[in-house]
Amino acid sequence: MRILLTGGIGFIGTNLLPNLLKDSNYSKITVLDNLRYTANPENIPLFERSRKFRFVNGDIRDKGTVNEFVRESDVVINLAAETFVDNSIADSRLFFETNVLGTHNLLEAARNFGIAKFVQTSTDEVWGQVKMGEFFTESSLYAPRNPYAASKAAADHMVRAFGETYGIPFNIVHFTNLYGPWQYPEKLIPVSTVRLLENKKILIHGDGHNIRAYLHIEDSIGGFLNVLKHGRNGESYALGSRDEKTNMEVARLLLSIFRKPETEIEHVKDRPGNDLRYAVDYSKIKRELGWEPLIDFEEGVTDNVDWFRRNSDWWGRRR
Repeated sequence: MRILLTGGIGFIGTNLLPNLLKDSNYSKITVLDNLRYTANPENIPLFERSRKFRFVNGDIRDKGTVNEFVRESDVVINLAAETFVDNSIADSRLFFETNVLGTHNLLEAARNFGIAKFVQTSTDEVWGQVKMGEFFTESSLYAPRNPYAASKAAADHMVRAFGETYGIPFNIVHFTNLYGPWQYPEKLIPVSTVRLLENKKILIHGDGHNIRAYLHIEDSIGGFLNVLKHGRNGESYALGSRDEKTNMEVARLLLSIFRKPETEIEHVKDRPGNDLRYAVDYSKIKRELGWEPLIDFEEGVTDNVDWFRRNSDWWGRRR
């Protein structure tokens, strides 16, 4: 089985690749990545130790490149995306070019070359915000509230439409907020960790009462691999957790790990359309595939801080 992994040098791909490379079911892993700022190109030589690995510096917005490498693949895993909400608010065009038109290029190629399976990675943000005590499920109506979420919602709709219209076998995996090693320091946990390591204050949007559920990257990879191997054709799976935290709770946990006072928090202007709460019910993937998160949030964040301490050269080059 030959896999085309788009965006495979980013945060998720960097953690997913070792699992794919050691799996005897996969004979070749071609990674297509344009190496934008969130990528981890320093890991390419490590992956190249496997004869199954091939790296291509390219962009899913380029139809010719997409056709060339989808043609020789059996499975397409689409991780390639622009994901930082703040950037989508400042300039949404690249998000739609990559997340929507890029996905369309992949789907057209998958249709033309008879791909055996197409796995689309998505987000819980496509459902908008949810009230306290309620949870999104895979059948919840899409209601995105920022350009990033809208672009991912559009891509999901296209994946499902191509599956229904052209018979492309597919799954969609919705991730909740992820954290862990190799995550570019722009989202709350990694950027706050780096700022504390630099003896800077944590920056919190608004009053910090926004709530997110957090999932460690190792747990998310386990769920993703389950869907890749055993997911029912045409189904979506939400990977969530019960670790719901306000931004202030995350900040306080980090401060406690660093043994710093709460005065090291600085509140800044809230971003437009900042959703109050995301939360998904992951009972479907638990029921069908036996997956559930295992890593305790406080332990996971503590280990993550240790990883960032040990890898200051890596994040230092990205500041």
